[in-house]
Amino acid sequence: MGVIRVAYVALEHMSKQSGGRGGVIINTSSLAGLGPLPSCPVYTATKHAVIGFTRAMAMASLGLDYGVRFNALCPGFVDTHLFSNIPLRLGKFSDLKDLTLRLVHNFGIMKVGDVAQSLMELLSDHTRTGEALVVQPSGNKYAEFPSQA
Repeated sequence: MGVIRVAYVALEHMSKQSGGRGGVIINTSSLAGLGPLPSCPVYTATKHAVIGFTRAMAMASLGLDYGVRFNALCPGFVDTHLFSNIPLRLGKFSDLKDLTLRLVHNFGIMKVGDVAQSLMELLSDHTRTGEALVVQPSGNKYAEFPSQA
């Protein structure tokens, strides 16, 4: 709900329809919003929702001439406190720990700065709206979700 509420409040101030100058809203999703993270189904569902909302708002903004672009960042695994505690947070899905670790190996681990660099890319490119930008370490640009074995 936070993503939605913030977007609506931001539109009140940013939209050309309400006297604003336009701008860009960038929501944070995840690779889990584009493909499943089986050990975290609720997280996966919410991140899919962020992408759907972002794309719908981008189209609405274009159709209503708000002058506000909407994009989503979809980082993979980022070296943060949340990431380092993934095995402890799996709960009833702890039997999928090995699958989760294979995903980490497949996609790699990036630094927070990599995500910030992609954020700057979406901020500065005024032609981009409605995008779900995949953010991964450069060496794993085409990694895929493995099938569950």
